[in-house]
Amino acid sequence: MLLLTLALLLIQLGFSFWIYRGISRISDFNPPNKIERSYSVIIAAHNEESGIAALLEKLSEQSYSTKKFEVILAADRCTDQTISIAEQFSQKLSLTILDIRDVPKGVSPKKNALEQAINKSQHDHLLFLDADVRPTVRHIETYNLYFADNVNAVVGIMAFEPANTFWQRFIIFEKLTSWCIAASGSFAGQAIFSTGGNCGYQKQALEAIGGFEDIRTSLSGDDDLLLQRFSRLPGRIAFCLNQDGWIHMDYPNTFSNFLRQRRRHFSAGKRYQPLIQLGYLIYHLSNFLIWLLWIVYPPAVFALLIKLLADIWVLFKGGRIFQRKQNLTELPIFLLLYLMYNSLIGPLGHLGKIKW
Repeated sequence: MLLLTLALLLIQLGFSFWIYRGISRISDFNPPNKIERSYSVIIAAHNEESGIAALLEKLSEQSYSTKKFEVILAADRCTDQTISIAEQFSQKLSLTILDIRDVPKGVSPKKNALEQAINKSQHDHLLFLDADVRPTVRHIETYNLYFADNVNAVVGIMAFEPANTFWQRFIIFEKLTSWCIAASGSFAGQAIFSTGGNCGYQKQALEAIGGFEDIRTSLSGDDDLLLQRFSRLPGRIAFCLNQDGWIHMDYPNTFSNFLRQRRRHFSAGKRYQPLIQLGYLIYHLSNFLIWLLWIVYPPAVFALLIKLLADIWVLFKGGRIFQRKQNLTELPIFLLLYLMYNSLIGPLGHLGKIKW
């Protein structure tokens, strides 16, 4: 039991060190790209009448020259006012609206929408935004700073406003954990996941990995799965640490919405590269065991305490980098909830039908 305890502790400390090292060394653009590139901003929307106006308004207010970017809205089988609302911005933006009514059998609706938008795009650099997010007025200008010649993709952040409730603070904690892992993966040259609602990549890089061909049937993964493939190409993946390149979004208004979003994200894990799948399995299994082992082997409680201190150390570092400070008294509770969350919700992403 002692050897098992030590093995589990070493595994957990190894992951903590890997994340801490990555977020400590990841650097901002140096030097920044100074060429004003042209961009196609792509938005896939399915019944987004409540948020599409706010997004398009922000895009119309961009500090970047309107002659340097176009906006393509792929309206996927919308039955609300999404399209009519978007049409009101046709004078403010170089805006193309694709009214998509049919989805090929077996193809993910979102992949179909994105593919059609990409096929219509006029520029070599693509930026992707969810329809319900709010970018800053310097969003495109900031992304342009990261797109040096050797950059295949840029990973951005989807952030929430300051939390007012315990539930909202847990969601921020969960996001912070994801950002730390994503940033460390980018630094290590093996990107693990991204957020499709705020990212960008070169069209040439997309063509080099075969586009969506291998993942067209996966509802999720237009971010993670593509990014993992981009890691195999010459060049690098940049991580946007500039807050002007981050976007803001609303908290899930119900637990069911949160559950649906997270199930969709977890579902992409079925197609992760085997080494990444193995890494996640080892981490979550060892985390599960180290939390429970002390029940049958009391001395293991010291290993759990050391593991918790290492996690808190990493999260405090990440909180400073991503401007999301954590409450020390809540972190142990959040870490326990994170264990339960991954143990219960994670497997649901592999079961049943996932909807967009």
